[in-house]
Amino acid sequence: DELHPADLAAAYEALPADPAAVLLGFLEDDVLAAVLTQLPLVDAEEILLGLPDDRLARVLDGIPDDILVDVLQEMPGSQRGHAFHLLSESRRRAARELLKFPDDSAGGRMTTAFASVREDMSVRQAVDSLRGIADETELLARIYVTDHEGLLLGKVRLRDLTFSDPSTLIEELNDRDTRAVLTSADQEKAMRMIMKYDMLAMPVLDEDGRLMGVITHDDALDIQQEESTEDMELQSGISGEITDETYLNTSVLRQVRRRFGWIISLAFLGLISGTVIYSYQNQLNTIFALTVYMPMIVAAGGNTGGQAATMVVRAMSVGELEAGAVLRVAWKELRIGLIVGGLVAVAMVVQIFLLRPAFITLSPPVVAQFALTVGLALLCQITASTLIGAILPLGARAVRLDPAVIAAPAITTIVDATGLLIYLNLARAILPI
Repeated sequence: DELHPADLAAAYEALPADPAAVLLGFLEDDVLAAVLTQLPLVDAEEILLGLPDDRLARVLDGIPDDILVDVLQEMPGSQRGHAFHLLSESRRRAARELLKFPDDSAGGRMTTAFASVREDMSVRQAVDSLRGIADETELLARIYVTDHEGLLLGKVRLRDLTFSDPSTLIEELNDRDTRAVLTSADQEKAMRMIMKYDMLAMPVLDEDGRLMGVITHDDALDIQQEESTEDMELQSGISGEITDETYLNTSVLRQVRRRFGWIISLAFLGLISGTVIYSYQNQLNTIFALTVYMPMIVAAGGNTGGQAATMVVRAMSVGELEAGAVLRVAWKELRIGLIVGGLVAVAMVVQIFLLRPAFITLSPPVVAQFALTVGLALLCQITASTLIGAILPLGARAVRLDPAVIAAPAITTIVDATGLLIYLNLARAILPI
């Protein structure tokens, strides 16, 4: 059986350099073009630059417009110009059009290989028109309807054309669905709309409403993966541009550059917690048990703050929340924090009274005060951390920052300091020290 291009791409990445080159030599030009669409851009660029001009021209001709532009942008300037001039005139025009738009915009992700017919055509005329562009079109299941100026008026299904009377006007079959995005829209907006309305493709329009291209469902899946990867890495304190390079293909130095900035920043921020501990050293020296419970209280805050941040960032990424929902989110997370904090506090108080760990060498009245201190500290820390973790991403969105930038390590560092302040101030107020 013939292997799928994705399987061939996986085989290429798994093979050493020489056998991989032999594999590529056996592939037909159209199959190689399909395989390149499944590989990281850096690998696709390397393969293309190693082809002779005649084969390079044929392979480039088989790569979809949107991926072709990405590959061209990866190439060094001189090679890019050379590859650009090997394209047919129509492909050059399409590439120039796509290169005008930012990579993360709807215009930058669309393909111009779509099918359209005019509303005043008959079914016979429309089918004849489609036959002429069938080989150049990525998606024929959705055929867009436009007027003479290219303005989007709706769409028809290929099935409707197939089973309708040839003399029927397209106007009678048009469903008038004009849901679309502008070329300037963020790619994430297009992806959300495709997922929300379960669309095979999303039309992309210019400012005047003319149909410029489409973003297909498989492109939406790629966008979703990229956005999810970006959010996950930012939440983990990993910065830098997101690429399609695999983990093993990414160099050690690149990984270091992406991680070092956050780590060194958070290391210095972590000194705040040390300063707080130093300020309360007398209390800690007086009652050693305070020190034993300190890591648990601090960690409880980091965990709950991270959980709240993850839930809110996820809700925002799928369009469930906007920045204006801060009061509703705060009220919801306040209740969650109080309930979770109360349950954990009760469990720790019971543990102190029933188990009486060996390190608690206090008189019974002071043990009760100590248990109250730990319980209240947990309740306040978990509630405060839950609120902080939920509200900070919303605040980032309000000032036009990526909510995922409020990374989990940053939230953990913040709530560590607040947890120590809460715990040690309660100890000073309740315990006889």
